[in-house]
Amino acid sequence: MSDTFDNRQIIVDYLEKGCKGGDLGRVGVEIEQFVLDEDGDRVSYDEKHGRLGIRDILEALSEFYPNVSRTAEGDIMACSRPAAAITIEPAGQIELSISPLLGIAEVEREYENFAFRMRQILKPRDYELVPYGYDPKSRALDLPLIPKPRYHFMDEYFAKLPGMHAERMMRTSASLQVSLDFADEADAVRKLRISTAIGPIFSYLLDNVPVFEGEPNATPLRRMKIWREVDPARCRVIPGLFGEGFGFAAYADWLLDTPPIFITRPDEHSTGTQVGREAYADVPMSTADVEHLMSMVWPDVRLKRYVEIRQCDAVPFDVALGYTALLKGLFYAPMNLELLEHALGVSADGKWPISEDDVEQVIDAIIADEMDAVVYGRSVESWLNLFFQFAPDGLGAEAEYLEALKDFKGL
Repeated sequence: MSDTFDNRQIIVDYLEKGCKGGDLGRVGVEIEQFVLDEDGDRVSYDEKHGRLGIRDILEALSEFYPNVSRTAEGDIMACSRPAAAITIEPAGQIELSISPLLGIAEVEREYENFAFRMRQILKPRDYELVPYGYDPKSRALDLPLIPKPRYHFMDEYFAKLPGMHAERMMRTSASLQVSLDFADEADAVRKLRISTAIGPIFSYLLDNVPVFEGEPNATPLRRMKIWREVDPARCRVIPGLFGEGFGFAAYADWLLDTPPIFITRPDEHSTGTQVGREAYADVPMSTADVEHLMSMVWPDVRLKRYVEIRQCDAVPFDVALGYTALLKGLFYAPMNLELLEHALGVSADGKWPISEDDVEQVIDAIIADEMDAVVYGRSVESWLNLFFQFAPDGLGAEAEYLEALKDFKGL
């Protein structure tokens, strides 16, 4: 191997391998949910008072998802099969990740298989799988972390940031994420920009936090605001996203200029304030290094070998499918991308009139005025009408999935 290497270019090359050309249309879905007992309390990782824990649930699921991941101590952390993976979030939230599939009906079938297995395990014990954006009863600091080193490194790092509340994100939040293909670098940037700009409207559409820290919640976009109290250096809007010239190289620079919290090499853990460029200065980054660095940033929309749209709360799965259909209809139809850009005021030569601060102002406006908030020159209600007007043109028969999403918001 050459003594000279460029980790920035290694990241760019990794992203370029995500370009699909004309082979677009797949959707991937990740949904996190809480496992609650009959009293509405969270089920812990370990067995408690002789009752099943999250560890036992994963062990039972591994019969059907046979590829198992464990810690060095033997604790089960994940199980999977080719089309889906089941993992656990920091305080035991269950996450189902459905691999990118061409049809929404295929995504639905994969979820129904998971839900069937979960019911078999949970119902005899009076447990329930519940989709909310925030724990409907518990307070964050009352919940222990699972025995996964990654989460303990993160918790230690975030605890040092003044004024932040990452413990809420880690322990008591649950999200819905949808992943989309991109044709090339320009298409990736285009989808990143549009989904970041209108993401707060998506978040409002799926707003699902009835309780916050044990008290009734009346604040919209509560989970989205929580992410803004985690770490500004690695969350919120990707720096420079709306500026001229933004692309894979600029994204790579951001990754390399952000502390990776810890690095995945033997005997090396927390890196403190050391940025990725320094942490990986001694050796060319492996694919695992690149993917770890990408996993240590959580912007509203994240770029991997796909565009990961992250702003929305966990919701019932029929609603999640409706949202997946909405994104598929909006982002895979070239005419709809053009219409959205026009509505956002993008000029004919592709210049964006929006900044990172504008997105923050949109969030604040929606929190204050909800459906009546005026963002990018039109009301939220008008934006939602626009979405549901455009999306069916990119969906065909799959447009029927939109109905559950409309009903969820009473549209």
